[in-house]
Amino acid sequence: MIDELMIKGFKSFVNGHIKLSNLTLLTGLNNSGKSSVIQALRMYCSAFSGASPLLNGHGEVSDLRSDFVSANDDISVSLNFTDNKQGTMVLSNHEVINPLVGPEFFYVGADRLGPQSFLPMNLALDAKPKVGDRGEFVFDFIKKLEEYGYLLPDKMVHPASQGKTFEYVLQGWLTEIAPNVEFSFSTNKKADISHAEIDNYRPANVGFGLSYTLPIIAATLGAAAKAPTMTDQDSWVSQWEQSKSNNGVLLILENPEAHLHPQGQTAMGKMIALAATCGVQIVLETHSEHVMDGVRIAVKEGLVNSNEVKFHYLSKDKDGLTRIDTPKLDSDGKLDCWPNGFFDQTLKNRAILAKRKR
Repeated sequence: MIDELMIKGFKSFVNGHIKLSNLTLLTGLNNSGKSSVIQALRMYCSAFSGASPLLNGHGEVSDLRSDFVSANDDISVSLNFTDNKQGTMVLSNHEVINPLVGPEFFYVGADRLGPQSFLPMNLALDAKPKVGDRGEFVFDFIKKLEEYGYLLPDKMVHPASQGKTFEYVLQGWLTEIAPNVEFSFSTNKKADISHAEIDNYRPANVGFGLSYTLPIIAATLGAAAKAPTMTDQDSWVSQWEQSKSNNGVLLILENPEAHLHPQGQTAMGKMIALAATCGVQIVLETHSEHVMDGVRIAVKEGLVNSNEVKFHYLSKDKDGLTRIDTPKLDSDGKLDCWPNGFFDQTLKNRAILAKRKR
């Protein structure tokens, strides 16, 4: 597991140290540095996999280097692991030094695809399942884990699930979003596409909530799922499982609450918290107090240990550098402090509404 992330010379971080736990929630006002933390982790994992750390749409090194350092200073992202290993990615103007250690990585971004009747299949030579940064391979991902009989830990099985298989558990958690929903899909390998229907309708006729939520649920369950056996499996199964066992699993989720009603957001927080107790390390960016409450409820109900959760509230100081406040969570799901701006807008709004007109 990753214990600490260190970022140097990157955007609003000159020399940042961020403690991570099984589940780490990042929140704060817009432009406070949350996305920069996630981008740094993505760059590190991309470099570890041998790909370029320069992510599409984020610019060149000069666009990423902090304004508070020299124009020739390197950007570095380092991870400290529980087993005393450390990895560092160094990015200079003309070269990159790749880290030698890193996790098996899942990422689903905020820029997820909306309702789609058809999605592409993952045809990369690397056959292991991928949800895709925008959820573009989610149907293919679900199909692979279903075909190979992947199972969820008992803790992750939803009460409405008919069994422990990936498909049953996925369907169970979907009922939290839309009770009695029927989700079906198929793949057409000759056309390299996958097709889905919800309650026998095309996704575009059902709304955005399920389409935005499906990649989040699939990635979370998929990161926690295990192959039922290593005997007579395709090579990618054993390689993928070995990588997860050796390197650990890191799941990064951005704004899982998008297009979800409060009940669904709370259930999402609880599901994510449960996954963080099943061998998956999760970093979550959210603007939702309901997602946070779902995590806190899981702690209060004894499903998650409070020591396995960290809340970081990010803001910027007067100079534009990111500042991090970390309220501590107790076993009752209560926080020892409440930074100004940390999910307190509801109380502020109620105070305004409670005032009598003069």
